[in-house]
Amino acid sequence: MTIVHFPEYRAYDQERVRASDAMMALLAGSRLAENTLRLTDGSTRLLPEIFPAVPHIRRMNLTTANARSLLSQAERHLGAMAVPYALAIHEDFVKTCFGLLLRDGQISPAEIRSADASSMHRLFEQKVGKQLPGDSIEQYHLIRRMRNAVIHAGGKPKQGLVTAASSLSPSALAQWMKVTGESPATRVKLGVPVTFSHGELVLTLAVTKRISQEMNFALRDSLSRDTWADVALEDFIAEHPQLVHIAQRKRKLVGFLRSYYQALNLTEAEAASAMQRAGW
Repeated sequence: MTIVHFPEYRAYDQERVRASDAMMALLAGSRLAENTLRLTDGSTRLLPEIFPAVPHIRRMNLTTANARSLLSQAERHLGAMAVPYALAIHEDFVKTCFGLLLRDGQISPAEIRSADASSMHRLFEQKVGKQLPGDSIEQYHLIRRMRNAVIHAGGKPKQGLVTAASSLSPSALAQWMKVTGESPATRVKLGVPVTFSHGELVLTLAVTKRISQEMNFALRDSLSRDTWADVALEDFIAEHPQLVHIAQRKRKLVGFLRSYYQALNLTEAEAASAMQRAGW
């Protein structure tokens, strides 16, 4: 199936990729630093003495042995920051989708205000009349509840989260274990703080990507053709503000629609109607 590359989806996809790259760079960087410091084993000198040119190094006025100990725990701390960040990017995209449904008259502002992270996908499904991938939604909600425990409960899981971690459907559990290498039930236990490993971060990125793509497909089929044509035309004008002559605009518009809106197969008549509504 083909993605509709409307402006907000392009922005979301770019932000998701940038965040993913940055997160992986930080994880890899912490391991590289840890291994590099092995070269200084036995040294009693402090980091600012050994690496004076490194910015902010004086904030880590530690021996290399102590620094390595901290770096060995970096994955857990980075995960606690990175997973909520990845979820926030996705949740912001869902709000963008609601904005399109609002524009198309398929949802009300009150309904949007009533939706939170626990109910927003269900509301979207109701409005577009399509189901999002069940396995991914299950995984998303478990990751979301783990995120909430980390942020709001000092990492301490309550019984509801422990039960949820052992209640994934067989297919959702199999996919979880394929990516992370272990069952969530082994990591979510009463009295044990919730942590995120590299595996859960990769899973979060994969799950939110799949759900967002399926939402894109659903919007493609559920929004009216007039709304899509208007969105595409506004996108074109925003991307090519220097084009002022109608003949130039019409000529360039054909290629623009082919590049970003091919999935819609907008007709010449639909494009012409959008131009007319825009006052061309």
